[in-house]
Amino acid sequence: MFLTRFNVNPRSRIGARYLQNPQQLHAAIYGAMPTQPVVATDEGRLLWRVDRENPKEPVLWVVSPERPAFDPLAEKVGLSVEGSVYQTRPYTPLLDRLAQGQVYAFRLAANVSHSGRQTEESTQTQRFGHVTAAQRLKWLTERATRSGFSFPLTVDDEPDVAVVGGGNKSFRRDRMRVTVAVSEFMGRLEVTDPSALRHTLTDGIGHARAYGCGLLTLALPK
Repeated sequence: MFLTRFNVNPRSRIGARYLQNPQQLHAAIYGAMPTQPVVATDEGRLLWRVDRENPKEPVLWVVSPERPAFDPLAEKVGLSVEGSVYQTRPYTPLLDRLAQGQVYAFRLAANVSHSGRQTEESTQTQRFGHVTAAQRLKWLTERATRSGFSFPLTVDDEPDVAVVGGGNKSFRRDRMRVTVAVSEFMGRLEVTDPSALRHTLTDGIGHARAYGCGLLTLALPK
């Protein structure tokens, strides 16, 4: 498995289009993979996420079973930051170091949704995004244990996790309009089951993984 950090130029015409349309960005990432078609393996699947803390320098994160060939994409939409457009590193060393009791800072963008019927007369179910911060936090908390982690408590005895952004992403896929509800989380997590967390980091959480949802990333807390 490999982890890539890629700086996207939002001022380029193609870069702006990719940032607005997850379907097109997914296709560009997919096309950078050496083996086609890209399929999930026992090691993991293709996952990605865009972080926009600095709107002028959005960061694309990609987890992939193979080392991607990102040079052509870098020429089209890359942004050089401190002399580098992208960096790809083996992910396995981090995955192998996971141990029970370790604490990491984390970031996650997820399709926080539930199944239901739009009206009482509807015969088919569809997915609806959770609306309130409390609903979104409950969604993630319910998945934490089986995903291999828990949330340490703050000085106020509250789980150290917060909803820091998100909203509905609406875009065209062929002739259809797709809307994906996205919630962004940040905080600290504690490893409770290293094997389960390794699977979470390489397989994702929730739905809409092809559209930039489900990728959980870790960092040492500051």
